[in-house]
Amino acid sequence: MGRRNRLILLSFPLLVVACASAWAHAPANCKREGATPRDYLDCLGNSQKDGEKQLERTMAGALAAIRADEAISQVQRTRWANLMEESQSRFVYWRNFECQSIAPYEGGAAKQMVGGRLGSGIGALEQRLVCLIERNDARIADISRRYPPPAGWTYTEPTPPAEVLAPTPPPPSGPVRVIEMPGQP
Repeated sequence: MGRRNRLILLSFPLLVVACASAWAHAPANCKREGATPRDYLDCLGNSQKDGEKQLERTMAGALAAIRADEAISQVQRTRWANLMEESQSRFVYWRNFECQSIAPYEGGAAKQMVGGRLGSGIGALEQRLVCLIERNDARIADISRRYPPPAGWTYTEPTPPAEVLAPTPPPPSGPVRVIEMPGQP
C-alpha cells in the first residue's frame, strides 16, 4: 500500500469526526436525520425558548440566594444583586452577538455566502440556534453551581404587562369635504 493511500486511510476517521462534530452539539431531543428542515428548526427554536425560560428561573434563584445571604449587610447584598443583574445583561448582549454574528461562520454557513450574505439552507439559522442553546446551558450550569437557591425557594413566573389599548380617536367633526381630483369625471 502506497504512502498516499495510508495517509488517506489514516485521515478518513479524523474527517468523519470533524464533520460529525460540526453538528454534534444540537440538543439530544432534536434529531436532524429523518426530520424535515422546518421540523428540525422548530425543535431547535423550542429548545432555545425553553433554555431562555430556564435561564430566567436560574437567575431568579441566584438573586434569591444573594438576597437571602445574611452573612453580609443588606447594602452589600443589594449591590451584589445589582451587579449580578448587570452581569446577566452583559452576558445576554455578548451571547446574542456571538451567536448572531460569529457562530454561522463556524458552522460552515460561510461557504454558502451569496453576495456577502449568508446563503441558502438551514445552516446559518441552525448554527445560531445551537449556539444560543449551548451558551444558555453553560450559563445555567455555571450559575446553578455558584448560586443554589435558598431552601424552600420557588420560582414565580413574571406577570406579563397588562395590554394597553390605544385610545379611540374622536370621530371627525364638521361638514364632510370632498376633494375632487383633476381629470376625474
